[in-house]
Amino acid sequence: MSTAEGWPRSRWGGQAVLRARAEAAGYRRLLRTRAAEVEALRGAVGALHRQLEGLRDRRSGEVAKYQERVAELEREIGEAEAEMARCLREYPVLLRLRMALEAEIAAYREMLEGEELRLGCLGPP
Repeated sequence: MSTAEGWPRSRWGGQAVLRARAEAAGYRRLLRTRAAEVEALRGAVGALHRQLEGLRDRRSGEVAKYQERVAELEREIGEAEAEMARCLREYPVLLRLRMALEAEIAAYREMLEGEELRLGCLGPP
């Protein structure tokens, strides 16, 4: 190969190398930028995971509190139902007692009115 033939190749070859180096430098900058973006996003993801975990902890505490309240209300409902059942069992007994007392009161009233009539007839005119 002669000097005249090698010159264009080395000149073009040198420019190609310079272009390749510049392109490689651009890719390295882009790679560093993307790597920084990835790290920033990893940090954001980590922060979001911590925030989510905190929310889950708070919500689980609230859920436990509400479940406890529901259990308490169910207990109160059971007690109220038992009290209502007891009252319903006692009602007929109390009703019979009331009717018996009203009958006894009516009998005493009748006797009292009879005595008042008898005493009214015997008393001074």
